Amino acid sequence: MIGFNTVLPLSTNTSVEYFLELCRRWQRYSPHTTMTFDDRQIHNGLKYESTQEVMEFVHVTGIEGIHCGVRHIRKDEDGEWRTDVVGCKKSGDFKVAIVSSRSHFNVTTYSKPPLTPYIVSLLIRETGPMFDDGIRIEASAKEVTEANADELAALINCQRSNAMPIIYVSKPFFGSAYLTDPHRLAMKMAGLAHVYFEKETKVSTILKDLTNGKNAYNGSIGIYWQDCNYKRFVLEDTDENISLKIQNYVKRVLNTRKTADEYRWSYVQHLQYQRAIERYREGEAESNGMIEYALQENEELREQVSSLEAENDYLKGRLQLQFSNELDEQRPLIFKGAETELFPNEQTELILDIIEERLRNGSYSVRIQNMLKSILEANERTNNKETFFEQMKAVLTESGGLSNKGKRELLKLGFDLTEDGRHYKLQIKGDGRYSHPVSKSPSDFRSGENNFAQFKRRFF
Repeated sequence: MIGFNTVLPLSTNTSVEYFLELCRRWQRYSPHTTMTFDDRQIHNGLKYESTQEVMEFVHVTGIEGIHCGVRHIRKDEDGEWRTDVVGCKKSGDFKVAIVSSRSHFNVTTYSKPPLTPYIVSLLIRETGPMFDDGIRIEASAKEVTEANADELAALINCQRSNAMPIIYVSKPFFGSAYLTDPHRLAMKMAGLAHVYFEKETKVSTILKDLTNGKNAYNGSIGIYWQDCNYKRFVLEDTDENISLKIQNYVKRVLNTRKTADEYRWSYVQHLQYQRAIERYREGEAESNGMIEYALQENEELREQVSSLEAENDYLKGRLQLQFSNELDEQRPLIFKGAETELFPNEQTELILDIIEERLRNGSYSVRIQNMLKSILEANERTNNKETFFEQMKAVLTESGGLSNKGKRELLKLGFDLTEDGRHYKLQIKGDGRYSHPVSKSPSDFRSGENNFAQFKRRFF
């Protein structure tokens, strides 16, 4: 389903009433609205509507906190856009989910993620400073220097609990032009991602040591996610094009995330339905009111079914487009070989690393350069190799030699371990072609580091 999805941590000083008023202001002063607004106090069930639009408010107290927000629906000849802005105010936080989706649309016309709803920048601007694990959410790029490089390294290494991804714009070694303007990119990504940039290339050298080479460098742009996956853009494209590609990529990934129940419109409606059932059982509600709530619940379920059907049609349509006889079939570029992988996607990472290296050191025509860059762009980068190295290093550099815990870890990583005199012998899943010795009693603290370095040279 084409859509938009992000969660903003509002300042706890923001009241529910002010938040709801900002939601009304979002549409009230929109140049595109067809609805007429007034200054009535906002309450649960308040609704504004026209022939093209509907805007309905919710304000319900639940077990987790106060659920509040608005649903805005705008219809046109191709279908309808539905935007839910729903928050839950608790004693310690006030998070708001902004979720847009389009139903009943032409798949060939609507294939790109939507623009960021204006309510996102309105909330950032009007509700006081927002922080994502201590990182300020703002429409400005954050400069990385020698003094604060360790802060970005902690984010790249997934040592923080930030919810939003990190976009790092590095500086080219030669010349001064960034792949895209980090300040303009930060304005576009406000509320979706944190944008960092460097002015001095020596910062890249510092980050390389702190992140084991996961940092973007020499003008490339890295996007780092909370699950330690990352994507690196190295295209030499126009500012507008690469910026848009990054925006769309981040939006697509964010849109795959499941919104927590407490920030979902359907969940708040379900709470109201349950309350109606309780009142009915206690004899406080008339049967007519119960029937009305049952009809509303039924309508919610019908909308969910309709939304799922539209999503199914969209995915089938995209699949048909991808493999249409009128288009080039997108088959795998290369098939995986028979060699055993030590970590997921090892062969893919190897090929992508080789392509990156050849681009840096080789001399090709512009066409071949663009072809290689398009391959890099089309393939998701992971950091499974770095994670594997960290695990191996922790085992091979143990003080006092290989422990029982280390032996068990090696088995989990896919190695067979046998004794060979004064050494242990590692083999990749019993493959005698690849073995590596590990001393049973290392001579000093440097032995483990040296052994790990030898392991990397032997296998990688």
